[in-house]
Amino acid sequence: MNELLAADLAALRPELWLTGAILAALVADLVCGRRFPRLSGLLCLAGVGGALLHLPGVREWIDCRLSLFGFDCCDGASISAEPMRVMGLLVLDGPAHFFRTLIIAATGFVVLAALVFRRGGQDTTARGEFPAMLLTAAVGGCLLVSADHLLMLFLGMEMLSLPSYVLAGWRKSDRRSSEAALKYLVYGALASGLMVFGFSLIYGLSGSLWLSDAAVGLFTAWESGSGEAHAAVVLAVTLVLAGIGFKIAAFPFHFWAPDVYEGAPTPVTAMLAVASKAAGFGVLLRFTGTVFLGGEAISVDWLERFSWMLAVLAAVTMTYGNITAVLQRNVKRLLAFSSIAHAGYLLMGVAVMTRGFTPERSNEALGLDATLFYLATYYVATLGAFGCVLSLSHRFGAEETDDYNGLGWSAPWTGAALVVFLVSLTGLPPTLGFIGKLVLFKAALSSGLAWLAVVAALNAVVALFYYFKLARALFLRGERSFVPGQRERGLLAVVAHASILLFAIATVWYGLFWDGIAEWVARSLG
Repeated sequence: MNELLAADLAALRPELWLTGAILAALVADLVCGRRFPRLSGLLCLAGVGGALLHLPGVREWIDCRLSLFGFDCCDGASISAEPMRVMGLLVLDGPAHFFRTLIIAATGFVVLAALVFRRGGQDTTARGEFPAMLLTAAVGGCLLVSADHLLMLFLGMEMLSLPSYVLAGWRKSDRRSSEAALKYLVYGALASGLMVFGFSLIYGLSGSLWLSDAAVGLFTAWESGSGEAHAAVVLAVTLVLAGIGFKIAAFPFHFWAPDVYEGAPTPVTAMLAVASKAAGFGVLLRFTGTVFLGGEAISVDWLERFSWMLAVLAAVTMTYGNITAVLQRNVKRLLAFSSIAHAGYLLMGVAVMTRGFTPERSNEALGLDATLFYLATYYVATLGAFGCVLSLSHRFGAEETDDYNGLGWSAPWTGAALVVFLVSLTGLPPTLGFIGKLVLFKAALSSGLAWLAVVAALNAVVALFYYFKLARALFLRGERSFVPGQRERGLLAVVAHASILLFAIATVWYGLFWDGIAEWVARSLG
């Protein structure tokens, strides 16, 4: 018994590192927060570093890099070779490690940015509880993407959501921030209620809270041919997807995103756009893969209906997000609708994943591979873009698109990096975003969803307009003189700017040589 517990705790070392950093940050803020205001953030960064070093994929990547210097420690083993069940409620496999890496790394960058890009004592993100709340949300996200039990899935979702509600309204003196928190809380409570109602129906149909048993129960109810059973299955799945759709900001569950992204502190906005969205897609892929594709008894009719629903949802989400983004003048609001549009692109991969059925399940592997690859491309470009927005807002107070007119000449490196990220989000070569869209379009065409690929291509043209509206404002609307704010200084500032530069380099480098990303995705899928 003790050996099993020790093995479970060893598997959860990343989450334990984050939890220890949370406790240490809170104690440090309580004891010496006034004298050392950045101590809590530094402890949280240390916790993130320790968590990353204990993730299997990251450890293997470091080992392979060390092998370049003569250390023979790269064995090329698959990350997901041995999926591990932890405490009967979690499954730590390749996809779980992939999403845990994204969530924890994004949280570390957000904590770093919050420490560097702040406006002295007027910015309440300098308070010690702020990075601790970010790490708490990250722990919830890590548990969420590993959940194999409906109860743990709900607890992980709430552990991710509750700190996010607080963080959205962190600036209590800012009316927009308070409004954002209230809207986020109300919509989030509604989404949680719908999801729990769906769980109750699944439990009633299957008699179990484990996802694998739920899959059997739902399939049996569907195959019974009863109209009441069909209605119960459709309602249960729809309610659960409504709760997950809220987390990924998919249409029509997106209404909270624009106001929350605009009103929340920018580091929180970055967290919601990247880490929270990654967690949402992690649980969506696990729920879909287990409930619809996890068992041997799979209904072709079931999959066709579900795939069609996801394909329509993807088309509507990306179209709504891109068209509405054209009308935005606030930069964070523009990126909010951009995030909604990219949720639609990612749903393309999930639609491919459930498209039809063959004994080899080629569509399942194709869709899952395309989704993870595109998520990695979105991750790099969006984190980098928010880093640039944070830097420009800190130095020049730029929030509206008009504030960016000529700003690239006053901050050439940051402006150039932002243009690179915008080009990648648009999906143009030679950036990583182009490869991501290419992989998605190829998957859609190969699975018979040519119409969806056409819709996505047309949406990319629309995205070109509003992304380049911001890029044009930076460099093509004349050089203007700006009175810069306080320039960031110190080691943390160097690391933050170096991180943004590395994101920009990675966006171009992997756009030309994308084998590294493809290999990481392939190893995560085993």
